Amino acid sequence: MQAMATEAFIGNMRGPVIRRTDADYDTVRSLYNGMIDKSPVMIARCTDVADVVTAVNFARQSDLQVAIRGGGHNGPGLGSVDEGLMIDLSMMKGVRVNPTAHTVRVGPGCTQGDVDHATHIYGLAVPAGIVSTTGIAGLTLGGGTGYLTREHGLTSDNLLEADVVLADGRIVTANKSENADLYWGLRGGGGNFASSRASCSRLIR
Repeated sequence: MQAMATEAFIGNMRGPVIRRTDADYDTVRSLYNGMIDKSPVMIARCTDVADVVTAVNFARQSDLQVAIRGGGHNGPGLGSVDEGLMIDLSMMKGVRVNPTAHTVRVGPGCTQGDVDHATHIYGLAVPAGIVSTTGIAGLTLGGGTGYLTREHGLTSDNLLEADVVLADGRIVTANKSENADLYWGLRGGGGNFASSRASCSRLIR
């Protein structure tokens, strides 16, 4: 039954699902911190929000522990898990800038370099870190300090809104007026709240 559920899960994913027997397993599971070595049962490489929902639902129904990898820069290796499911969002790299409103909507797999590349042509920037390879989602959820912090606050202070896939597979929006408690948590409340799909942040000139 478990084998049938696994095959159904893989068939419902738009992105690839990497298993231990696959030739690229070791390459895909490798972490930024080479001192940490974890072996997930499978790696779900999501390409869109439907993939994220599918992976979250499969993990819950299969009683698998989950780790979320965004930009992949996490030092302690929290983006992976032994004997569980890694939900890899690193392929979800869309960036959409609104230069009039001074906002940017960013996919969870983006690095700070991806965001800077898209915003700098408008003379804008997100108050963020100092390393271009840092994942912007993890940086934001962890606070985010950098050269612009003293004048413009933490990266999390500039988070306006996030689309989130919850543990039960529901998709919600968190901002000041919708799911305000979750929005508070994403902006520094601490803890592993959910899998963010995309977030909207304030830009400064």
